[in-house]
Amino acid sequence: MERDAIGVENLHAALDQLLNQPPLRKSPQLSAFLAYVVRESLAGRGSLLKSYTIATDALGRAPSFDPATDAIVRVEARRLRQVLQQIYEDPQCRLPVRIDMPLGRYEPSFRRIERPAAAVPAACPRPDAAETLRESEQRYRALVEASAAVEWRASPDGRITQSYGWSARTGQSDRAFRDSGWLDALHPEDRERTAALWRECYRVGAPFEVSYRVRHRDGSHRWMLARGVPLENPDGTIREWVGTLSDIHERVLAEEALRTSEERLRLAVEAAQLVTWEIDADTRYVTCSESALDLFGSAAGPLDSLAALIDPEDLPRVVAALDRAFRGEAAYDVQYRITDPTGRRRWISARGSLVRVPYGPARLIGVAADVTSRFAGTQAGRNRAAVPA
Repeated sequence: MERDAIGVENLHAALDQLLNQPPLRKSPQLSAFLAYVVRESLAGRGSLLKSYTIATDALGRAPSFDPATDAIVRVEARRLRQVLQQIYEDPQCRLPVRIDMPLGRYEPSFRRIERPAAAVPAACPRPDAAETLRESEQRYRALVEASAAVEWRASPDGRITQSYGWSARTGQSDRAFRDSGWLDALHPEDRERTAALWRECYRVGAPFEVSYRVRHRDGSHRWMLARGVPLENPDGTIREWVGTLSDIHERVLAEEALRTSEERLRLAVEAAQLVTWEIDADTRYVTCSESALDLFGSAAGPLDSLAALIDPEDLPRVVAALDRAFRGEAAYDVQYRITDPTGRRRWISARGSLVRVPYGPARLIGVAADVTSRFAGTQAGRNRAAVPA
């Protein structure tokens, strides 16, 4: 491989020289992208480069980044290829090594640049450059369409100039959504904050990301996630904005339903004075809700430490029930006595089930309750029945 012939140290030096070129020096985002993929490749991890790792490790996206709905990596990769081509085709370019990112993958390629004896006008484009650009544009549009996303473009001052898919969703005509007309299709409660954020982003040249509700053709409003990035000229000024709009309505509703369900469960657990707990099947580490502090003196710790609180007469029965539950043979359902940290004797009723997940260890999850009053009442009744009349 030519990469091996060049040498890792020389390639790191070539990267530093390339990052010092004006088009990259004026674009921190592209520089971060290039530096990340090159250094990962030189470290032997080039085959592991994916949209997610580039977005989260190099471009500052959150761990919740979804390549299916966010095209930032594809957009920035396209920009980077164009900038690299521009740098290397400059007649003044004297870089000894050419670093490229081939179409269809993120792992870079490396080759020495052989200087011809006679100067060749580098300004002349390659015969297939226009065709390559058209094919790249077709691929990009196909990816946008396949992901059910809306593509949009805007001028440097934030005026929407073009969209692919917006009219089909909203019914707004091409003329109606241009400039700031697209805001009319937003839910009234979302317009002001969206417009304010967009103004600030195009003012400072920062990536744009916001979710809002959009009125569709049938009159319903659906949650959409808008993202956009600036494309820069060689001098660092913004040439235009490009972005996508993805439908996240089901995800938002699911998250809201989950939050509601979790809140209802929390209130029910608190009202019933229950302790929620889970045990890692591999490590036997126990994690409990804070309400466990009153019963066990701790909300987390090794199972052996919490088991030390159990009455010795009840411990074998509890251990046997746990073993059956971890093997998936039966649900965990047992009552036992403990001595809490204050020295008070209590009866505990605990129930749980084994939960298996595709990745990671299984967990035994359940609830526990202090039922001392119930057992005490039963014992008191037995004592009264044993006293002669």
